[in-house]
Amino acid sequence: MWTLALLMSTAFAWTEPTEASDWYVVNDTVMGGVSQSSVEEHPDQGLLFSGVLSLENNGGFTSARTEAIPSNFAGVTALRMRINGDGRRYIATVRTQSRAMRRIYYRQAFDTKAGETMDIDLPIADFRAYAFGTRVPSAPALSDIRGQIGSVGVMLADKQPGNFSLQIMQLSAVSSSGTTKNDTARPASIEAVFSRAIEMGVPLYNEGRADRCADVYETAIVSALLLAPDRLTEAQRDRLAQAVRSSQRDASESDRAWTLRKAMDATLAGMPRSE
Repeated sequence: MWTLALLMSTAFAWTEPTEASDWYVVNDTVMGGVSQSSVEEHPDQGLLFSGVLSLENNGGFTSARTEAIPSNFAGVTALRMRINGDGRRYIATVRTQSRAMRRIYYRQAFDTKAGETMDIDLPIADFRAYAFGTRVPSAPALSDIRGQIGSVGVMLADKQPGNFSLQIMQLSAVSSSGTTKNDTARPASIEAVFSRAIEMGVPLYNEGRADRCADVYETAIVSALLLAPDRLTEAQRDRLAQAVRSSQRDASESDRAWTLRKAMDATLAGMPRSE
């Protein structure tokens, strides 16, 4: 259970890791791999995330996550983990509650030292968006949507096959009364977000990866609607939202990509031109 305590200018929402039954694993088996992992109660403290990483059948990742977290991360500036690892590099992961961003996860790597207990601070501003292991620069910054966090977890994907073991002793959400430059920075312009999405999406589409192209376009549109609705007219907001809904009913990934692309193009065409 998460609790809140105030200490000078920084607040720590500490928790002992939730019950092992609140965690679940997602391994490369969903893509044909054969890696294995489990989450169990550690006999000394917290939880034990362990298993075997395999690169067979184009695999190479294993992960665990929990949705038993605080309902509001709006004031959180960092995640803190007390861990005891095996010397490997792990990745902390965060996912949002948004169905439209179901393919996106935010990640930040951290190193462990074999047999050594460590406190790891992971600033929210340093998490980066990924989809299927590929960076997604067009996604909104996690610091801009932290009120929508739906799960946190850990992942191993260091391309080193073999046994692994990570003890998660404590997990906390850290908030500060102060603000930082990263926290107050204004999101990128809609023009920049859409232009970057198109720049990324076109090569993917031309390579026959229309599904990935459509994911990039959908993420860009959702970002605009979430982060900068005041920079859009009502008609533009309605067009973009309708495009996302319509694309989910399209008969093919190619059609889905074009539905989203046309909505972005129409929005860009209606933007006031800079002198």
